[in-house]
Amino acid sequence: MTRDLPSASGFALFDTCYDLSSRSRVQVPTVSFLFGDGKSLSLPAKNYLIPVDSAGTFCFAFAPTSSSPSIIGNVQQQGTRVSYDLANNRVGFSQINVKFVK
Repeated sequence: MTRDLPSASGFALFDTCYDLSSRSRVQVPTVSFLFGDGKSLSLPAKNYLIPVDSAGTFCFAFAPTSSSPSIIGNVQQQGTRVSYDLANNRVGFSQINVKFVK
């Protein structure tokens, strides 16, 4: 749980932030999107806990919205392939395993 993480002030649109400057390693809960058919998409921490400054402040990369539906943003989608099955009116997600070689 994030109870053990020191809170920090919000940053721009992000209202849930933490001061991780004194931490070399952090354990955070898994974040998953749950869909109506019982399927889920679990995100790696780098897709929802992002650095917002050089001082060690990290924020959950979710912002409130006054409209519906919610938007799965580009930060959450990084490393994920989105597939559209128009014939069956379905959307699918899969992880992209990309390795960069210098």
